[in-house]
Amino acid sequence: MKSPTIPPPVATGLTRQVVPRYDYEQLLAADRLTTGEFSYLVGREGRNSGPELLLEMYDDDKIKADTVTALIGGIWSGAEFPDRHLDRDDWRWLFKVAGFTVDGIPADRPDHPVLLWRGTVPERRTDWSWTTDRAVAERFAAGSGGRPPGRVYTLLAPPEALLCAYNGRQEAEYVVDTRGLTVHEVNL
Repeated sequence: MKSPTIPPPVATGLTRQVVPRYDYEQLLAADRLTTGEFSYLVGREGRNSGPELLLEMYDDDKIKADTVTALIGGIWSGAEFPDRHLDRDDWRWLFKVAGFTVDGIPADRPDHPVLLWRGTVPERRTDWSWTTDRAVAERFAAGSGGRPPGRVYTLLAPPEALLCAYNGRQEAEYVVDTRGLTVHEVNL
């Protein structure tokens, strides 16, 4: 199937910036999407659709690995409970495709274990969103945005367990594959 022609960006008179004009249906039918086009689709579908779109579009060869690399941290962080949208094996595969990133940019993993914190209910203590900022974990443990109050946990994450670092929400977030790691409750 031949990719449809995507209209070029247009200049807006009010903001004097170039804003892409995408046709949603054309993007869905395209053989290959740029990072910007894929990002538009995620925005259009909603943040909780990002994980499934990322997996599906990469698996169908509609986006390149560099798009996965650029967007995986933000898609993970933006989705509410991202591990409910894809299973952990799918996430492991996507993070392997992306390689370690910091805010969507390929980077070397830290060469030493990183002390991390998590505020959550006990049954979600081994989930993958962690922070270097204890105050952020304490805020989550206090309950917010409809989340029930929980506890603060800590772990020392070895470099190979670190999947990405992302600070797009100012939470000093690391995504950590907690498989086999020891999580400790913090006494407050």
